[in-house]
Amino acid sequence: MITLFKNSSTNILPDSLFKRRYIAISILIYAFLFNSIALFAGELHQHIEVTIVDQHVQASFCRPEKGCSLVRPETLGLPAGQMPVDRLTGTPIYVSEFSVFPDRTAIDSPGFEGLEGDMIAGDRIRYLASGHLSYWDTEKRQWSLAPEGIQIRLAGGLDLEPNQDCGQVFCIPNTVEGFTLFNRNGIDSASSLIVGEVRPDGSLHTHLDWIIESDQGTPNAPVGAYMVELRLITDSFPEPSESLWIMFNNGLVLEDFQQAVAGRVLQSNTDTALADQLFSWAESNYSSLFPHAATSIITLGFYARCYQNDVCVGVKDNHIFAVGGEFGVNVIMLGEFDDLIAQAGL
Repeated sequence: MITLFKNSSTNILPDSLFKRRYIAISILIYAFLFNSIALFAGELHQHIEVTIVDQHVQASFCRPEKGCSLVRPETLGLPAGQMPVDRLTGTPIYVSEFSVFPDRTAIDSPGFEGLEGDMIAGDRIRYLASGHLSYWDTEKRQWSLAPEGIQIRLAGGLDLEPNQDCGQVFCIPNTVEGFTLFNRNGIDSASSLIVGEVRPDGSLHTHLDWIIESDQGTPNAPVGAYMVELRLITDSFPEPSESLWIMFNNGLVLEDFQQAVAGRVLQSNTDTALADQLFSWAESNYSSLFPHAATSIITLGFYARCYQNDVCVGVKDNHIFAVGGEFGVNVIMLGEFDDLIAQAGL
């Protein structure tokens, strides 16, 4: 308040000055409460702890007793002590919540944290982006793929001195390398960029900037929950970590976001019994593509089957994907799971 009123005229009557201060304080309190509702409702801010274990990069839920930020499970509607882990695949899920700014919808959470002595000084942490942009539709109560034309843009390859002089509430740091784009079809632009550099004491603390938008750059993505997939490497330890998922709340009230979390954590997002029936039907009817009966496995977030001709077919986010053999080296989408089940008469 001293800064706000330091230029006030000295001949203002006390009562007038009191009223002006009261109005200003009321406006500031309202703005603070309005912009903090999401934080108080969900407290969706946390860090991903990065360590080196047995010469491998490991990402895990951070330890609040060590000073980092961790979302409490009960905030997400989960039983106390149950962390958000995908029920089918065992993939850890880190949560965050987009904020609305005048020119964009963005957030710099979750952060990446490493404790003193955990890593090699000067080592650079990088992410590997993969998968497809997932989306929780509140009407269908189901995880699927994000709508066409919607993307999450991740600013990677940041320099070590982010730009804070852009004149906006939320500044995009200067970048060395560029952006990664997550959409329903996969990853566009750079798939691997810098997370940050390990400090001289072996610790790490850095935040990346996430923006949700249309592919035209406008901040009008549908309300819902969104999820992306990353793995981590370092220059010194190039073998990738296990996959991690980051789930973002984009405008859902807390109760609806809790349903999105439950749709992954408290129940499987894939009907595995029905998926097995579809796989077996495909083996019987398209033997040139799927030449023999195979055992279903869980790999890279998919419920899948792989065959001796190098073809793999899998279910994820209510869609069927395939790769290898006649399908080529890139993962392609064959269609919606529900539609293919209906076509097969199952």
